[in-house]
Amino acid sequence: MEWEKKRFRKMFPNIFRELEGGDIFPSILDHLERCRDLKEAEEVIDYFVRIGEITKEYGEFLKRSDILKEIIRSRKHGEYTKRGLK
Repeated sequence: MEWEKKRFRKMFPNIFRELEGGDIFPSILDHLERCRDLKEAEEVIDYFVRIGEITKEYGEFLKRSDILKEIIRSRKHGEYTKRGLK
């Protein structure tokens, strides 16, 4: 199945930008990996909900999730750049 470029760009703007070699932006999980504690992680989640980057439901899911405790402090400073991401 072949896609029209314009239709694909409209349906999947982020994937299209990545395939075209555009900027790759860090996700909320990338930001949560850098948090120092649970309180800071909850502030980051609230911020992402407030600016509309994630839904309120997803924000509540992240706060309730046990995986959040495992994500916190799992990435060192500069590791995002080391992986070749901007």
